[in-house]
Amino acid sequence: MNQPLHPDSNLLSVQNSGIGQKLENSHVQGGMQTTQGEKNIQVQGEGNVLTFNKTEILQISVETITNRELIKTSPYKGLKRFNFKDRDHFFGRDRLIARLLEAVNQKSLSLVLGASGSGKSSLVRAGLIPEFKKSLTSQTFYNFIFTPNQDPFDSLYRCLLNEEKDYSFSKTEAEIALKAKTDTLTELISTLRKDGEQWLIFVDQFEELFTICDHPDKRKNFIEGLVQVANSKDTSVRIVLAMRADFLEQLSSYPDLGIIANQNNIHLVTDMHPDELRQAIEQPAARHGVVFEEGLVEQIIKEVEGQKGYLPLLQYTLDLLWQTECKTLDANGSPHIEDRTLNKTNYAALEGVRGALQKRVNEIYSNLNQDEQSVTKQIFVRLVNIVDTDSGSKTVSRRANRSEFVGELVNNTLQTFIDENLLVSSAEDLSAAKLQISDSKSSKQSATLEIAHEILLSSWDKLKNWIEEEKEAIILKNWLAGETKRWQKIRLEDESKVREELLKGSRLEQIVEFRKKDTFKNVGGLRAEENQFIDASIKWQQQQEQQKKNRRRNTVVSLAIFSVISLGLASFAAIQLLKVKEAELEANRAKSAALQDKKRAEDALNEAKEAEQLRQEELVRSTWVSLKTLEINYEECGTWLKFGLRDLYCRIKPFADYRKLIAISGLAIFRSGPHSDSELNFDGGYKFGYYNPEFLKWIQENVIIDSDDNLFKQSIQSAYNDKIRVVARAFYQSHKILFATPEEFEAFKKEYEVVQKKYRELLRTRKTNVERFSGDPLEFEVIKRGYQDKIDNKTLPGCYFGGNLPPEKCAGIYIQKKFRWLADYLATENERIDEQRNYWYLANVSGGFWVRRSIDGTEEQFFDILTKLLETYDSDWLRPQESLEVKPSR
Repeated sequence: MNQPLHPDSNLLSVQNSGIGQKLENSHVQGGMQTTQGEKNIQVQGEGNVLTFNKTEILQISVETITNRELIKTSPYKGLKRFNFKDRDHFFGRDRLIARLLEAVNQKSLSLVLGASGSGKSSLVRAGLIPEFKKSLTSQTFYNFIFTPNQDPFDSLYRCLLNEEKDYSFSKTEAEIALKAKTDTLTELISTLRKDGEQWLIFVDQFEELFTICDHPDKRKNFIEGLVQVANSKDTSVRIVLAMRADFLEQLSSYPDLGIIANQNNIHLVTDMHPDELRQAIEQPAARHGVVFEEGLVEQIIKEVEGQKGYLPLLQYTLDLLWQTECKTLDANGSPHIEDRTLNKTNYAALEGVRGALQKRVNEIYSNLNQDEQSVTKQIFVRLVNIVDTDSGSKTVSRRANRSEFVGELVNNTLQTFIDENLLVSSAEDLSAAKLQISDSKSSKQSATLEIAHEILLSSWDKLKNWIEEEKEAIILKNWLAGETKRWQKIRLEDESKVREELLKGSRLEQIVEFRKKDTFKNVGGLRAEENQFIDASIKWQQQQEQQKKNRRRNTVVSLAIFSVISLGLASFAAIQLLKVKEAELEANRAKSAALQDKKRAEDALNEAKEAEQLRQEELVRSTWVSLKTLEINYEECGTWLKFGLRDLYCRIKPFADYRKLIAISGLAIFRSGPHSDSELNFDGGYKFGYYNPEFLKWIQENVIIDSDDNLFKQSIQSAYNDKIRVVARAFYQSHKILFATPEEFEAFKKEYEVVQKKYRELLRTRKTNVERFSGDPLEFEVIKRGYQDKIDNKTLPGCYFGGNLPPEKCAGIYIQKKFRWLADYLATENERIDEQRNYWYLANVSGGFWVRRSIDGTEEQFFDILTKLLETYDSDWLRPQESLEVKPSR
């Protein structure tokens, strides 16, 4: 029979699990009697007197423990963390729990720091939270526990829908969390928290915001939201953050959170004192009626001294020791655990705390066949990430979607390590077979997998070697997985922005090289989605390279264009025509030679097509580049104004009229109207032009060019600044007002009244003599309906000047009068624009333009074209316009 611990006293140290509980002369089993003074607790019994400063410790005899009911299930957690329900088995941290409880009662936010494996999560989950709940009297207590993962707001959303918790929120209520704004947390609390409720929000593994979260804006908003709640002084909500201490430097980028942390709100989880370790080792077993062999506890304590992150290793070793005692049979066939003593022999066989985990994992690994061992490496390195910090790179655990692991071999191997509690899956109730055949796509996608504890990263030599061997591939593969996920999300949300998310430059070259060498095979290979992402990026890069080649060839042609532009586009067209003819001749020659060499003919034809494409591109480019001042008269353009659509058309027409654009695009400009495909008739009448949407699409893709060629870009920018800027700005601002929401338009009308009042004061004081603001704002739809009714019924009024023009010739003037208020407002609000008078005119006519485009169904296309033009050549002006709703910048 093994000898029990404490042979001299035959007593076992016991820490009372109640924080702050008084022991007033209470009689304890085993002949023990305890008393408590104001500051100290005194324990007396059978000649033993022990005094502990504010620490409740009892001593219970071994006999008392071994007479308890034997519970054969292990009281130790292995690599799993402690949770709320484990409070009765969580020992050794009462002093720290008491300090943290006091801090949480006084402060709105507390930051718990500690090394990996120091027990931060367990301290809060199994210590602080149960004690905090116990300290409340009349309040209803809810705790919200989650890790940030890739998206902290999504994690909070899932936490709110947790069916295992006491609280119950509907999906609609929980969706507040998905707004992901700075004030989202504040809004969520004010909306969902009821009177009489005490909330504790625990964000575990807070460092995931910096190691996993791939949304910088959401990270920033989440942290600012925590700060808002903390600064609100709402005593009904407490926030606790647990983070690895080696990531503390990351908070330097968030000064507001740093200010709160520096107000004595950081609580460091240090190594346990020997007496605390003794309690953590002995007491869980004692509760199940088991003691340790003499000297074993001292041996364990000595072994873990100075060892980093020993707590999960300690729990794993003790759990393994307990399991071994249960499986080992004595001569009578009874489990050793029935002798009520955990012994040194089995502990030594496990190779102690320092070697138990590695020995066990190596045993599991060695029992696998060669294919399973290969898969094991792929699984574990995919559950690891390497992050760069100011103090160097760090290896951390990575939480992966279960859907990343496919195939029967992979899932069977996964299950082996899950059953051994070395991997943790959020879908543990689904077996490998069920996962393979499950029809629940959402279940597969939401299930996650991760290493049970990061201590495995430093305790298993084989895994450490794998990580070192595949370090570069791990970093690149994990980065690619995140980029692929973002690309897929953008594809669903906004197809127009997909190209922005594609891989580019040296990173794409590196990934292509790794894929070519099959380097990713060692880290699990590439998924179909990742290969699709890479292929799309390669295709886009090839297209870009081809365009660069074309631009390089075009540079020579462009220089020629600049030198002869004064001779007119006719000369340029002749030069281009000659080149095309030469290309056609070459193609004909190639066709003749095709009888001998078919490939040569195909190449020549392709060159001819490229030459034709080049001609088209240069014709469009020349249209932009050649916009220069010309002397025009009223007969040519029908206007004396130096700005406006007619003036713009007159300046473009000598160089590239619409016939040339039709020749290039092959599309009709109008579907119907009073003009031909090649002429732009400015007389609206009863039959104004209905634009062809296909032609507008072609214009947007080909005419508004954002070039990488700086010389070409500067030329276009100059032309834009000189001739187009005022037109584009006026039409954009008028659209923002006319197409505002009803609420925005009501806000605009109030702003209009303010500007109107100020302007009338200028008139009264003779600081201006230009009469404006004679009318009030009218809703766009009202004007549009009235105009369309007169068009349909042919009831347009005659012109108010001369009386010689028929009503159908005055449609433009009629609709223009309806937008005088718009022109007055925009011209006044844009007083700094040099061409203010012309701006007033443009603001006036733009209303009629948007009415007609709204009727012919091309308003959205025109606005997209206009926005693209401004984004390309006037982005500094556009940016504040987009954020000011309906009010233009001054």
